[in-house]
Amino acid sequence: MENMETLLFLLLTMLLMVRNCADGTYRGALAEQVGEVVGQVVEQHLSDCHLVLVDTTTQSPLMRSGLGVTVLEAWWVFFQSQPARDFLLERLWGDATLTCCALLIHLDNKISSNILTFKFLEWCELWRHPQTVVVAVGGTAGMEAVLLDQNLRNTVYALYLTLQNLTLHSLDSRQGPLHNTRLGRGGTTKEGKDAHVRVYGRCLYCNKGDAQVQLLHRGNLTSGLHGFNLFPDQMDNFWGHTFRAVTLRYMPFINYEQDGAEPGTPRTPLDSLNIRMLDIIASHFNFTYEIREPWDRNWGTPAGGGNWTGIVGTLQHEQADFSLDLTVTASRSLVVDYSRVYSNDPIVIITLKPAPLPRNLALTRPFEGEVWMSVIVCTLALGIILWLQQKVWSWAASGRSVRLIPAFLNSWAMLLMEPVETIPTNTTGQVLVGWWLLSCVIITTAYRSSLIAHLSVQSKYPPINTFQDLLNLDGWSWGSTDLQGTFFLYFNESSDPDLQAILRGIEIYEMDKGLERVMQGGFSFIHIQSYVTTEMARLYTDKFGNTPLYIGIMKYLAFGGNAWGFRKGAPFTRQISMMKERLIEAGLLNLWQDDVLKTYLKHSREERGREDPLLFTGMRVSSIQFSPECNRQRPRIHGVE
Repeated sequence: MENMETLLFLLLTMLLMVRNCADGTYRGALAEQVGEVVGQVVEQHLSDCHLVLVDTTTQSPLMRSGLGVTVLEAWWVFFQSQPARDFLLERLWGDATLTCCALLIHLDNKISSNILTFKFLEWCELWRHPQTVVVAVGGTAGMEAVLLDQNLRNTVYALYLTLQNLTLHSLDSRQGPLHNTRLGRGGTTKEGKDAHVRVYGRCLYCNKGDAQVQLLHRGNLTSGLHGFNLFPDQMDNFWGHTFRAVTLRYMPFINYEQDGAEPGTPRTPLDSLNIRMLDIIASHFNFTYEIREPWDRNWGTPAGGGNWTGIVGTLQHEQADFSLDLTVTASRSLVVDYSRVYSNDPIVIITLKPAPLPRNLALTRPFEGEVWMSVIVCTLALGIILWLQQKVWSWAASGRSVRLIPAFLNSWAMLLMEPVETIPTNTTGQVLVGWWLLSCVIITTAYRSSLIAHLSVQSKYPPINTFQDLLNLDGWSWGSTDLQGTFFLYFNESSDPDLQAILRGIEIYEMDKGLERVMQGGFSFIHIQSYVTTEMARLYTDKFGNTPLYIGIMKYLAFGGNAWGFRKGAPFTRQISMMKERLIEAGLLNLWQDDVLKTYLKHSREERGREDPLLFTGMRVSSIQFSPECNRQRPRIHGVE
C-alpha cells in the first residue's frame, strides 16, 4: 500500500450497515465496534488520507470512531445546481494538502438508500479512479453484490468487512449536507466480545482473467487486523486475461494480416515494432490480446457532442482496452489516457530528386543574373566615359579624338582579355583603362574558376523542402492519402495561411498511386514520414539503397508524438506504461525498428521476385498462343502482302 504512487484517491466506500434485527436503532456498543474495525484499517493503511463520508442517514457509526471526516449526504447532491455539484465533486476527490483521499459511503438495507448510493458512485465517476481503495462494511449477504458492482469495474483495491453476531441498524437524525466532525472513540465492549470479522477482497483478474471475490482474513474482533496485509499487489499477474487492442496498420509500427475481414473482427498480428513490445509485455504480465480495427477504419476525429470517431471513439466508449499507436493531442487527452511518447513521426514532402540543369546554359551559370547585368552595364558605361574623356582631351589639346563605337569595342576587348590596338596617350585615360583592366582580371578569374566548378559538378534544380516551396511553383500539384486522424486535424485546425492553401489544393490518392504520380513529375506527395518511407523502400528502392525519390529536409511535427492510448480509468495503464518505458530506456526500440524494416523489405522483394517469373511465364504463353496468328498467311492485295 505504501508503494502506491501519485494521488491515491482512496474510497472507504460503501460502509453498508445491514440491519439484522427489526428494532431499527443502533445500540452504542455495536456502533463503536463498527467504528473500531474501520478505524484499524484507517490507522494501518489510510492514516494520511482526506476522509469523506457519503451517507443517507448522517448517523453513521463511523462518526463515533474518532476519524476526521467530511460528511456529504448523497440525496442532497441531486437537488443542487451544477456549480454546487462541481464544487462538491472537487471537495470529494481530494485535499491538496494531503497525499490521498478517502470516500466513505454508508448504506443500510433499504432498497431506496442503496440505489441512491450507487447512483452517487455513478455520478462521481468512480470508474475514472482505478487506484481508489474501496472498503465496505456490511452483512455477508450483500458482499458479492458490492465488490462486483459495475461502478467498481476499474477499482484495483476493494475490501469488504463483515461483522458476524452483531445487530446493525441506523439512526434517523440529520446533521446537514456538508460538515466536518471528529468524535471520540470507544473501545470494544462486552456486548461484542464474541463478534468475528471477515475481510473479503476484490481481485480484478484472479478468476481466469475475470474479477473474483476472495477471503483475505478471518478472526475475532478483539484480536483486530494488525499485522495483516489487506492490500496485496495483484497487478503483476493478469492471469491470462484477454485485452482488446484497437489499431490500424501503420508500418513499421503496426502490421497484421489484411485478409479483407470486416472491421471489428480479430486480426492476426505480424512482425512489427509495437507487436514486439506487446508480446514482451504480455509475457511478463501473463495476459493475451486480440487486435481489431475500428468500425470506421479511422484514427479518430471529433464527431460532435463530445464524441469521437475511429480508434479514439472506440476507447472513449470502452469498446477496447488500449490502442497500440495514437498521436497525442490536447483534445484527445480529455477522453483517452496516454503512456509515454516513444516516437515523433513528422509530416514530410516527397518529390522526385532534383534533375540536372540544362547543359546549354552552363556558360551563363557561373554568375547570377544580377552579376551579369552589372558587368554589362559597367562595360557600356566605361565605353561612354572613355569616349567622352578622349573627346574633351582632344578638344583641349587639339589632338586626335576617339569615335564612340571603337571606345565600346575596346572596353569589351579588355573584358574578354583581347589585345587593344589603341590606348589613350593622356594620363587620365591611361589611369581609367588601367583600373578597368584590373577589374577585368578579377571578373574573368572568378568566372573561369566558377565555370570549371560547375562543369565538374553537375548543378541541379533547387529541391522542394517546405510547403512554401510548393506554393511558389507554377503548374505544380500535390496530394496525399485520405486525411484522417491527426493528419486531418493538423491541416483543418491550423490558422497558418500556407497550410490552408495546401489543404485547398490537395489531391487524394492511395499510397502506391500517389508515389506513382510523383514518379511522373510535377507532383509532390505529403504524408507521415515512417509510413511513406517504408513504402518508398518497398516500391522504389533497389538493393543498394538507391531511389529516385527525395524527402524534404523540413519536418513538420504533428502535435505531441506517438504513444499508446488507454481507455479512461483502465487499471492496467500504469503497469503496461512502466514496462514499456523500460523497453524504451533499454534502447531496444531503435534496434527493433531497423530490424523490422529490413525483414519487411526483404520479404517484399522476395514476393516481387516470385511474381516476376510468373509474369514472364505468362508473357511467354501468350506470345506462343499469338504466334500462329502472326504467321498465318494473309491474302495479297494489289500484289502486296
